[in-house]
Amino acid sequence: MKVVELLAPAGNMECLKAAVHAGCDAIYLAGKSFGARGFADNFTNDELIEAIDFCHLYNVKVYVTINTLIFDSEVDTLLKYVESLIQFGVDAVIVQDLGTIHLLHKTFPDLEIHASTQINCNNNEMVKYLKHLGVKRIVFARENSLKEINNIDENIEKEVFIHGALCVSYSGQCLFSSMIGGRSGNRGYCAGPCRLPYQLLKVNNSKEEIIKTDGEYLLSMKDLCTIENIDEILKSNIDSLKIEGRMKRYEYVYLVTSIYRKAIDNFNKYGETRITKEDINDLELIFNRDFTNGFIFDEKNNKINNSFRPNHLGVEIGKVVESEFGNVRIKLNDELRQGDGIRIINDDKEDIGFIVNKIYKNRMLIKKGYKGEVVNLDCKSRVKIGSKVVKTTSVEQVERIDKLLENEKKIPVNFNFECRVGDYAVLTIEDLKGNKYSIKSNVKSEKASKLPVSEDTILTKLNRIGHTPFCVNNININMDNDIFIPIKEVNEMKRVAIEELTKIRIQNGKPNNIEKNEYIIENNFDSQDETYLKCFAKNDIQLKACIDLDVDYIYVEQELYNKYKDKYNNLILVLPRINKVYKDYSNENLLIREIGSLNKHVDNNNLVLDYTLNVSNSYSIDLLNNKNVKAITLSTELTDTQIKNIVEKFDKKPNLELIVYGPLEIMITKYCILNTHVNNNDKCNMCKENNSYYLIDRKNERYKIETDKLCNNIIMSSKKLNLLDNIKTYKEIGINNFRLNLSDETYEETVDIINKFKNKITFNK
Repeated sequence: MKVVELLAPAGNMECLKAAVHAGCDAIYLAGKSFGARGFADNFTNDELIEAIDFCHLYNVKVYVTINTLIFDSEVDTLLKYVESLIQFGVDAVIVQDLGTIHLLHKTFPDLEIHASTQINCNNNEMVKYLKHLGVKRIVFARENSLKEINNIDENIEKEVFIHGALCVSYSGQCLFSSMIGGRSGNRGYCAGPCRLPYQLLKVNNSKEEIIKTDGEYLLSMKDLCTIENIDEILKSNIDSLKIEGRMKRYEYVYLVTSIYRKAIDNFNKYGETRITKEDINDLELIFNRDFTNGFIFDEKNNKINNSFRPNHLGVEIGKVVESEFGNVRIKLNDELRQGDGIRIINDDKEDIGFIVNKIYKNRMLIKKGYKGEVVNLDCKSRVKIGSKVVKTTSVEQVERIDKLLENEKKIPVNFNFECRVGDYAVLTIEDLKGNKYSIKSNVKSEKASKLPVSEDTILTKLNRIGHTPFCVNNININMDNDIFIPIKEVNEMKRVAIEELTKIRIQNGKPNNIEKNEYIIENNFDSQDETYLKCFAKNDIQLKACIDLDVDYIYVEQELYNKYKDKYNNLILVLPRINKVYKDYSNENLLIREIGSLNKHVDNNNLVLDYTLNVSNSYSIDLLNNKNVKAITLSTELTDTQIKNIVEKFDKKPNLELIVYGPLEIMITKYCILNTHVNNNDKCNMCKENNSYYLIDRKNERYKIETDKLCNNIIMSSKKLNLLDNIKTYKEIGINNFRLNLSDETYEETVDIINKFKNKITFNK
């Protein structure tokens, strides 16, 4: 039977130990740098050593996340850090940045690399490319269905998320937090704008209408929970099941890990998971934003989003039947205990949340209220009768988890004790994996003059190892009768044997030496001295303006490309950002927006690589440069200094492109806002109507919602980028391709914008 890995999160040592004792097979965590959960506690180097040693003692693997974009100024620090991780015995690193994958594989060829979900790998062509780079495992995009993943035919390890928080955007493809608050999700500091309230605006010509929605958290996703369908995943070709939660507390990590552990073990043993209602209730109580099966099970749009609220919903335990200032009366449909946390959902008013310090029944103070009872609670606010009461934290649940954690996971071992008169006793300890250690006594055994040492005595002494990570599986004793050996000698042999077996298990997987190569940037490309102005034209009018003003190259989508490609030879076809089916192209100019298209089309076409590939360092450029790659668009998150650092790494000028004008796509999501909150049905044609839709935030900023051919929603920035005043600086740095992203501009406005940029520097024409 195929062994499927259960992979648990750890934001600190307490969570790590909880996950191990709950039965995980592997842990993922981060050091103090380069991790996509910058607000978690994370691990210092000393803590990483302790963490890896502890996990390896229990035969649990450790994967360290390096799942952020890396800047050139950080590379030396990164390489030293990774070399330390290898010395510590890390089992793999999880990486987002393409250049970093390339750099680490070339520098440390024995290092196991997993491609982070931040790479947004969602099809077979992307898998081929990453496998070519040396990636051993893919953490697939959470938008992939189980069927799609099963149809990936490359021989590579597959990992999927099975529980926890969901990003509304395709991972690694969100600039929302970065653009509005300067906190980059690609750098581990997402501010969570998707968890904020929004209004939905419909615009038809000059008429504006706010669409009434069920709630105001239009981008907030429910939490993924696959426990009731986990058997389908276990039957698939997926290798690793991942629990999200590096920001969660140890109780959450332990409980979620233990329930999925039980399900996997039951499935392997009985062919069914045997999950109970109590298990589901436990998962809901520890944390939920409501649960969804997720896109892995092709969940419908209206079952993905929770527009009601973005935080923990808890579990309903009753209704308010009476309320007055200072007191609330609740009819319970579940237990409530002193110390529990509750929230009263106060309809249109602000919710009331508090810890229950006192519970009254018939004016008597009680410690616990039961299902069916009516109890009174102290409450400083007046609440509406009929309001729902939910439990958000449970004293009983936490106490139960703490009690379970007291029974730490133990490693079964066998003892073999040999003792002959006139010879040294030998004690061998061996675990079930075949690791073993033997030790001789310091003194020879003697013929007993009075009281011999019995087998029962030796058996009792060897059984007493409860204070260690081990438990006794079997003891074999082979000794002469009427023999004497000091009991303190037996105890010392046992102590040393346990200590040495511990070292052996910890050392497993640590390298004796580290193969390290020097990475040298190849400069394997043709330098381009000319300066080009390019425009992304959205319609015929803008395209005409670009042609009239002799713009060097014009990006257009499929409809305009088909219409004008035979008329104009300077058009570049914009390929989809999310792709499921690849067309065949030959001798075409293509804008590549994801690495599957790069892998598919690089040999037979002229390519420009878009900013959606998150190119942020010279190693990505060195990797991606190819005779057919004519320009590489840099990440829009780079500063001028970081751009300069990139260019200076090369002996000759690389062909780099910058977007210097227009709105940016700040999020792309498989979840359709319009389908959920306008039509709310399976057949939605809202995007084909003559309406425009916008999200409006608390500051009254408007974010236009566009839709691609696969019905993905694209959220546009509320403001247009304008780097007109920086053009000369970028030219001096070494940038030679400048792009204007047009959106709603008229012919006259397009002409004006192009002329303003042309007047700043001399372009090719």
